[in-house]
Amino acid sequence: MKSNWIPTNDYYHRLLAEPDAAKREQLYLELFVQPWQQMMSMMQRPGMDPNDPFAGAKVWGWLLPHQTEAITGLVQKMEAANAWAVGQEAAARAAAQFAPYADRLPFDTFEGWLVLADAAFFAHDPQPGYTGATDWFAPRYIGQFWEPDHRNLPHLAGLVAHEMHHLVRFRVFPFNPQTTTVADYIVLEGMAESFAASLFGEQVVGYYVTQFDEAQLAAAKSLIADGLQKTGFNIIRSYIFGDALAERSGFEPLGGMPAYGGYAVGYHVVQAFLQRTGMSVEEATFVPADEIVAKSEFFAELNPA
Repeated sequence: MKSNWIPTNDYYHRLLAEPDAAKREQLYLELFVQPWQQMMSMMQRPGMDPNDPFAGAKVWGWLLPHQTEAITGLVQKMEAANAWAVGQEAAARAAAQFAPYADRLPFDTFEGWLVLADAAFFAHDPQPGYTGATDWFAPRYIGQFWEPDHRNLPHLAGLVAHEMHHLVRFRVFPFNPQTTTVADYIVLEGMAESFAASLFGEQVVGYYVTQFDEAQLAAAKSLIADGLQKTGFNIIRSYIFGDALAERSGFEPLGGMPAYGGYAVGYHVVQAFLQRTGMSVEEATFVPADEIVAKSEFFAELNPA
């Protein structure tokens, strides 16, 4: 398996070097928007102009071509931390781990992006200055930073591995809003984070695991144990992201689910499974979620046989 790491820092320098605003906008559309256009067409929000060529970038909170001062500042911070080199190395290493399984995947190249986002857009977001996503239509993933600093830059390699792993798992077990369960999704997130940890150490594990205390874990574990087989994307998101995000996003909160509870529980489920079976994360990637949950015995004391 190969990694195609997109040199978006060069893209940003090309934007900054263009003095003409109209030409800069066109360059931005060509470099950043067009490759993601199919995905962005799915991300429209109520009230947004569907004819706005920047609509998708706005939905994702990307810095826009007129925000040259903000772009300059973030590029400088990211390059000072060798972010693009770190991401490129992490991407190549993560892709190489699945070379022995190439015949089980419908593609041979993972495409990785690093994009700068607008801090104002994420002003009320609980994530500490960064996030990631995958393309639903192509083997492509993205990392976004809006406040790169000592808290989050050390997690860059883990972010890359996490998002790349989603591309594999989703091809083996495709998401379906009618049949994908809470169990499927907590395992998806827990497996991706376990893959990152297996490559780069526990220091890259995300805040949604490391900043989760025992009381929060117990609360999330109890709620998820009762909802493992529930389906429906909004229902799943309530279990994965927690009550606060559910309320902000307009879907039903569970009542007591901590922020990112599904991520934390999923990580512990997968870790328990790996320890009990001796499998590698790569091998476990091809195991169904229900089998992973059962063999982990993580919920055994809550759901006795």
